[in-house]
Amino acid sequence: MKLKRVPPIREFMTAYDAYTFDPDMDMVDAIDVLLKKRASGLSVVDKEGRLVGILTEKDCLRVLSNNAYDHFDMIAGKVRDYMSSVKYTVDPNMDLFAVAELFLSTNFTYLPILENGKLIGRISRQGMLRGIQAMQRAVEEEAQAEQKMLDSVQHPNSIGALQKLMSVSQTKEQMVAVLSKRQTPSGGQ
Repeated sequence: MKLKRVPPIREFMTAYDAYTFDPDMDMVDAIDVLLKKRASGLSVVDKEGRLVGILTEKDCLRVLSNNAYDHFDMIAGKVRDYMSSVKYTVDPNMDLFAVAELFLSTNFTYLPILENGKLIGRISRQGMLRGIQAMQRAVEEEAQAEQKMLDSVQHPNSIGALQKLMSVSQTKEQMVAVLSKRQTPSGGQ
């Protein structure tokens, strides 16, 4: 059975939680924030609120590789020195299939969601998995509803169901087929 409606990503996104990095923030502080928030990355926005990058755990690992031989000042630099550029953004009305394609084209664990150029949230891979679950449940519910409707049309089990069936536009042949399948009570005619 086909899904009649593919949900937009808006239904599975995490709303913007008001925490982003400033590009001039020290990397020591940024790493502390990622650890405290248990986040794999956060968006970087400038003073005007425009999305300018993403700082991920992987970006933070570059601190070690860039300072491997300077043991005295191991963590140096600003977020702007290590952040990744934004390759993909998501419109909240994009469907799950389109966003899945974006995720398959990048290594990022989340994608920022922009509406009219403004950061309003993010969608993670976990959010995508919740979307897949919701779509599967919707397909199953639609299949059950369709089967229930077919059963009631083919085998009306009450006078009310039969009246409802009669009120639905049916061809003469369809009505004869339904009525001929009805069994009369034992001993009745």
